[in-house]
Amino acid sequence: MTSAYVLDSHLSKFGKTESDYQSLSYDTANHLLKKNPGFIPEFLIFASMAPERYTGEIFLPAKIKEDLGLSSLFAIRSETASSSGASALHLARYLLLSGKFKRGIVIGTEVMSRLPREENNLLLGSVLSSQQRNLAMSMAQGGALTATRYLRDFGYIRKELFRLSKKLHDNGLENKIAHIQKNLSEEEYFSSPMFSSPLCLYDISPLSDGSCALLLETDPARLKKDRKKIEITGTGHGLGQVNGVPGGLSFTASKSAFEQAYAESGKKPSDIKVAELHDAFTIFEIIAAEDAGLFPQGKALANVAEGITDKRGRLPINPSGGLKTRGHPVGVSGLAQIAELCEFMNQNDSDTALSLSIGGLGVNNFATILEAKR
Repeated sequence: MTSAYVLDSHLSKFGKTESDYQSLSYDTANHLLKKNPGFIPEFLIFASMAPERYTGEIFLPAKIKEDLGLSSLFAIRSETASSSGASALHLARYLLLSGKFKRGIVIGTEVMSRLPREENNLLLGSVLSSQQRNLAMSMAQGGALTATRYLRDFGYIRKELFRLSKKLHDNGLENKIAHIQKNLSEEEYFSSPMFSSPLCLYDISPLSDGSCALLLETDPARLKKDRKKIEITGTGHGLGQVNGVPGGLSFTASKSAFEQAYAESGKKPSDIKVAELHDAFTIFEIIAAEDAGLFPQGKALANVAEGITDKRGRLPINPSGGLKTRGHPVGVSGLAQIAELCEFMNQNDSDTALSLSIGGLGVNNFATILEAKR
């Protein structure tokens, strides 16, 4: 059977850039292709949520292909809001497994800094249902409803959310491309602005610019000899209700995605050695870890407090710093998670990795399982 391998990846610095989508995409992809001479992609999939709104750019896959000097190939865009990067990766894998293509490039780019925060919030909130928007609800309020219920139902206090945020900030300090690199203190956490109780400034991912590119290959003989062979062995997708009631302790779309990825890969939760889980709001890491079966419901936050999910703990979760500190250029994050996991597995003994990327308020979600072998 055909397999899909991650040959190589490249991440830009996340934060604020003066580049536009086309230029940043070219820089990221060109850097990667130059590192891999002889790699001729047969397709190009571009991931982004809203270049038309952020910078007024359209028709980007064709323009990026032209800039890279590639010959005619299959080039399209994938857009599923904040899971766009993951949806592009899954689409690329399906193309490879179909047998129609042997190798391809996936590029995700978002430039969010051109809009003021108020306009950004309205744009990001456009994924909510009309009923939710009529109540003047924001994405942060959706996350806060979940956090409030989780703390209440399972007997936690807000200080335990600080421990989660602290872990992510500590991880971001070690990530050279992270948007936020800060040694967060307890005093700073509790004195920071409250966005939507109990979520404060340090519980919410920043508005980021950034880009990521991945090369996918079907021939293991073409993989680099000095790196592990990393295969995408399981993918899963769940599509929930846009009009669903926010504030739940589980996302049906995530559970469906995890179940499919486990079934396809033949893996189970106990096999996972590292994970990158969508944490646009810190509490989402906790919900995702429990939906994935990594911890029983109500126990994930306790495992954070015990250091189990630390970067050097028994089960590292978001060792990159996650969306919270690496940054969240929304159309890129799902792809960046895969690049970060590949790098982590190449530097550590971990052989099985899991990611979850969320589109909307837990609606259009993608789970991916990677396996690494020497």
